[in-house]
Amino acid sequence: MTTSQPNLPRHLKRFFLEYLPQQRNCSPHTVRSYRDALRLFLLYLRERKRVAPDNVALKDLSVEIILDFLNDLQESRHNSVDTRNARLAALRCFVKYLLWVEPTIAGELQRVLAIPVKRTTQSVLDFLTREEVNAVLEAPDAETWSGKRDRTLFALMYHSGARVSEIIGAKVSDMTLAPEGALRLHGKGRKDRSVPLLKKITNTMNKWIAGNQLQEGQLLFTNARGAPLTRSGVAKRLREAVQRASEQCPSLKTKRISPHTLRHTTAMHFLQKGVDIALIALWLGHESTETTHRYMTTDLEMKEKALQALQPSSGGDFRFRPKAAVLAFLESL
Repeated sequence: MTTSQPNLPRHLKRFFLEYLPQQRNCSPHTVRSYRDALRLFLLYLRERKRVAPDNVALKDLSVEIILDFLNDLQESRHNSVDTRNARLAALRCFVKYLLWVEPTIAGELQRVLAIPVKRTTQSVLDFLTREEVNAVLEAPDAETWSGKRDRTLFALMYHSGARVSEIIGAKVSDMTLAPEGALRLHGKGRKDRSVPLLKKITNTMNKWIAGNQLQEGQLLFTNARGAPLTRSGVAKRLREAVQRASEQCPSLKTKRISPHTLRHTTAMHFLQKGVDIALIALWLGHESTETTHRYMTTDLEMKEKALQALQPSSGGDFRFRPKAAVLAFLESL
């Protein structure tokens, strides 16, 4: 470490104003996520370490302090492991930036880059049956404007497999209504994709756009005041639809359903129809098929349980069991 200490507050400003948007071309969502992480870290230093934000120095970026901060997120703020890892990713990115602009200050910062992400248990993906989906899509009151919007919104989310952030940001100009329906989605990391739509949902969208006299640059969906929908707003409307639908479809009462559940449902229904997992990954905008593989794992587990339920209570197990010789062969590979 050199005697001349870098000005970390100044580097922090350049990190957000120049490096992330210009050098990395990060999306506004990523910038906001990193901003929240660094803000929480500075607040932690001020409240727990008595270090003023404008006086942060290299010694405050030690492995021990960062680990204490990450643990505090889980213990005091009750953050999930995924959130903890996301905060760590933001700190790592800032440290990499510091090493780029101040190459002589390695040492402790290199240790920070070696902090491992915390492993987390993958939760079982919850999704809806076709009966449950239909019940939810038909639950909103078709006699009101907001009910018609919710029906159209949820139907488009299910048929496109879009993230809620993608759907609330979609504009009329992102829709192709003729000759074949399609929706262009602006995904994570500035990755755009276009998904085809069935004729039924294309007609529904055509009626919605025409009925509300929406123009090219306008959002497809807004609230009653014409303001953009929020993620929490969509979640609230979906909860209301699920509660209403559960009166006709009781199985919905046993499930925790969020807007992302519709996306999971789209993927699972594709998989159950025999659609290739690579195509599902492209449809959902997954960067890697490893993410999509979770759906296949869930589907296989369900089939295994169903198969076990079909086994007779007596008369032996009809499942194939490899002989010892086969096991020996496999173990020798």
